[in-house]
Amino acid sequence: MSALSPAKWISDQELFIKFGYGKAIEAISQALTEGFDPATDKSRSFVEFASGQGLVMPSENAEFVGLKFVTVAPKNPAKNIPRIQGIYTLFDAKTLTPLAQCDGAALTLLRTSCVTVAMVQKLALPESPKLVVFGSGPQALAHILAISAVSTPDSIRILARNTSGVEKLIVDLRGHGIEAAAGSTKALAEADLVITATTAREPLFALEQVQKAVIVAAVGSHEPNARELPGNLMGIGTVFIEDQSAALREAGDVIMAINEGFVAVEDLVEVKKLFTSEYKIDSQALRIYKSSGMPWQDLAIFGAAYKALI
Repeated sequence: MSALSPAKWISDQELFIKFGYGKAIEAISQALTEGFDPATDKSRSFVEFASGQGLVMPSENAEFVGLKFVTVAPKNPAKNIPRIQGIYTLFDAKTLTPLAQCDGAALTLLRTSCVTVAMVQKLALPESPKLVVFGSGPQALAHILAISAVSTPDSIRILARNTSGVEKLIVDLRGHGIEAAAGSTKALAEADLVITATTAREPLFALEQVQKAVIVAAVGSHEPNARELPGNLMGIGTVFIEDQSAALREAGDVIMAINEGFVAVEDLVEVKKLFTSEYKIDSQALRIYKSSGMPWQDLAIFGAAYKALI
């Protein structure tokens, strides 16, 4: 047997700097515009371990097969170890030969933030939005950088229980030439876009605290019994999801709002309609994007990065 050529390692710097947020956002938009149906994606699976969870996320398209394995260890941050770790491997679709690998947690950061931005762009995001972000961790940073790649926020307010984390995030953003400030829930009254990127299990704010014409993107939870948004807010707004079956299986914000009688399954709008039909967005209404995270998104971005960088 001949030895396989080693898969190319694509570094975080290559992903985030050479490839970048803008191209990653384009890769997601292109996949959906060309007609990819998230409902046809492979299912991700969860494995319970003594110290946390493992997630296995496979996907394929005409060119590539992708496989991500990441672990989530809730107690790691207290040990100064990342909460999420893992690896992503890209294969040739015809021969299943390994082509490239990258850090799975880094790809998750890029993917999650860029999918959010691709979606909110289709929900009539203003050119200079007033942005409120709940959370001060890596996803909060990635989302602000992704939004800033396609728009110039009028203001950025960060809300989190960890005040030192907020201060660090503000400093990190300044290093990217982006000014932000710590905020309070009062900022919600004027926000054009609210992003929740937390590990919260209960609602972060009340319906009455946001203005009517706002976009809310909830990206922090992928468990059926955890939520960041209140059920009555979900009921007032139009709820956009990646795929109905995935949302009903994993999206606690959606599942609990349905169980509470605020949302009907038939009212959920799959995001593919935003890219492949004449679906009309009311920019004066409450628009909610609830993310679960799907394997096709990793593949769309890493496949595009591989072609651009190799």
